Amino acid sequence: MPAKQSKLTDAERHKRFLDMAKEVEASEQKEDFDKAFKKVTAVIKEPPKHLVEDDAPSKSGRNPR
Repeated sequence: MPAKQSKLTDAERHKRFLDMAKEVEASEQKEDFDKAFKKVTAVIKEPPKHLVEDDAPSKSGRNPR
């Protein structure tokens, strides 16, 4: 059975939070958040061809839809 981890104090938890924020280069600027959010929620006008299913049945004989 693995050893039980001790609980962190608020100060230790805060330090770990700040260290992680620095590691991932987090920013407090609203504009940076908005830019990143728009990037991951961008609407794709036309999906990549490798993601579009064709109407032909698959080799197994079943239509993937």
